[in-house]
Amino acid sequence: MLNIGKLENKINSLKKFNLIFASFFFSLMTLCVKNIDNRIPIYELVFFRSLLSLMITLSIIKVKNINPWGNNRPLLILRGVLGTSALVCIFYAIRNMPLSISTVIQYTYPIFISIFAGILINEKVTKNLFIALIIGWLGIIVILNPNQLSTINVEIENTSVLLAFLGAICTAFAYVTVKKLSVTEDIYVIIEYFPLVSLITLLPFVLINWVTPNLNELIWIIGIGLFTQLGQTFLTIGLKKLPATEASAINYLQVLFGSIWGVLFFSEVITINFLLGALLVLLGTIISTPKIIKKT
Repeated sequence: MLNIGKLENKINSLKKFNLIFASFFFSLMTLCVKNIDNRIPIYELVFFRSLLSLMITLSIIKVKNINPWGNNRPLLILRGVLGTSALVCIFYAIRNMPLSISTVIQYTYPIFISIFAGILINEKVTKNLFIALIIGWLGIIVILNPNQLSTINVEIENTSVLLAFLGAICTAFAYVTVKKLSVTEDIYVIIEYFPLVSLITLLPFVLINWVTPNLNELIWIIGIGLFTQLGQTFLTIGLKKLPATEASAINYLQVLFGSIWGVLFFSEVITINFLLGALLVLLGTIISTPKIIKKT
């Protein structure tokens, strides 16, 4: 029988590698989303992802014999709302933009985390953050430059860009709530509320506009659920062990993974402008996390 306690101890010992694994599994999740036909609505994908995640998490909670409702229920519900909103926006952006570009926009969230962590959980905010904001947004402008996109025959709707940024903002808020919750809540209770809130809020939309997945789509949907569950587990443990700002910079590895999958599976073109823009966003992230610089 699987010993959850021993498995948790092994995962905890990985320290910063938890966040590297989280980035890798989340990138595989985006790969699955990108491979599903557009006929399946976004909210249905999020619903199925949440159903699988909730089933796995409740099984672990039962084995551990812990209270599934947690202590700070209002904040746990808020974490679920933020996570659901972020996931819907991110899935939409992934479906309607090149995977490499949507991933870079999504990973502006570390800069937002630095802002929100300073305001909400008293992590130090410095002048470096304002420099980071300028550099990070400059990188996004370089990537989304119409002349640059035209050279690779890519057209991106403003709605996709706006929702990608909204997903990044919701992700940042969700990270800060997870960091605050990790002080009082078991990691699996924190993870549980995400799919629970998603199922409750999305069920009416799914029932009204149901589309039956075929076998191929179902396999990718299962992949979304499994890889997101693994990513959430490693992410939540990683955030419990590190400051929110430090953790966010490590998670930027998903940009690398996403770019690799875009080239290998969707014939996306990585241009000099994209590399320059991505490096500027990464530089902005590093500058906004001074604790990393002090430790290296």
